[in-house]
Parts: sequence; C-alpha cells; structure tokens
Amino acid sequence: MKPALRAEARCCAERGFSLIDVLLVIVLLGILAVGVLHTATRYSQQSAQASKTRQMLAVAQALLNEVRAMPFTFCDAPLTAPSSAACGAQVDVMGPEAGETRYNPANRFDGVSDYQGFAMPGPGCAGLCDVNGNVLNGVGSPLQGCTAGVTLTPQALGGIAALDASGRPQVLRVRVLVSCAPETIALDGIRVRH
Repeated sequence: MKPALRAEARCCAERGFSLIDVLLVIVLLGILAVGVLHTATRYSQQSAQASKTRQMLAVAQALLNEVRAMPFTFCDAPLTAPSSAACGAQVDVMGPEAGETRYNPANRFDGVSDYQGFAMPGPGCAGLCDVNGNVLNGVGSPLQGCTAGVTLTPQALGGIAALDASGRPQVLRVRVLVSCAPETIALDGIRVRH
C-alpha cells in the first residue's frame, strides 16, 4: 500500500463520535422528549375539560328540555281553564305543590311552575339525577360534585305582558344553571302560557 493511502485509511478509521457528541445527542433527545410529553399532557387535560364541558351542557340541555315540555296553564295540571279565576282552589302557583317531586312517578312535577327553585342535589337526589332519581355523577364521574338548578322569571315578550291582569305569569324565562367549580353553564329558554 502506498503511504498516502495508508494515511487516508488511518484518518477515516479514526473518525467517529466523541463522548461530547454522544452526550450532546442525549441531552437534545431528552429536551425533545420533555417537550413532547408536556404537549401531550396539556392536550390530554384540554380534552378532559372539553369532555366535562360537553357533559355539563348535555345535563343542562336535558333539564331545560324537560321543563319546557311541561304544561304551562292557569290551573294546577291536569286541570285546564281559560283563566286563573276558573281554576277555583287549584290555581297553579310558582313552585311544586305539596308532596310533588321530580322523582316520584305517583306525584311527579306536572307543570312548568313546579320547577321554580328546583336544585340538584336536593331531596330525592344525592347528585345530578335523571327523572327517576338515578345519580348521573357518582364516584369517578367527571361531574362529581357538580350542581344544577332552575329558576323561572316572568318576562315580557313581543307584546305579551310578563303578568296578566290577575298578576299571574304569562311568559316565563326558564334558566338552567349547571355548575362544576370553577365553570358554570347557563341555558335560557322561554315558555309562553297557552
């Protein structure tokens, strides 16, 4: 072998990674891994919060739909009349009548006004419950510790006075609040007496 070729072969054979090169690659890979892990953790937390918000919205929407589907008459349901004067002793009042509850099929809420001041948890419900009293936010649920409530407020609407001549609501704003600290979702709906 010629001397020039031997020097070139020895030069190429001596090339490689130094300890500094290896340590630098390890440090760079570590920094990259920490960044990827941090980003994945942040996206995971955002996804969990978005899921919780969707569940809160579903509970609020279901409760609002339930209230708006109820009759809104002058008399305590199922009795109907063209005015509160024609109801006799069974005039519909804001809030549930004695013994009425959302959860008892034998004496369940029967009108919009029964939901005034309704809250979960509350009597008959140890959390957020469906109409049968089944807890929706038990142990391990993202909605554990959350609350819900309904308020009804007389409100004028498009030429209809909030109250009639007898002082009875003609139009009600239905507000449903679902709270899971620190987030609260509020949904509003309108119910017109017919």
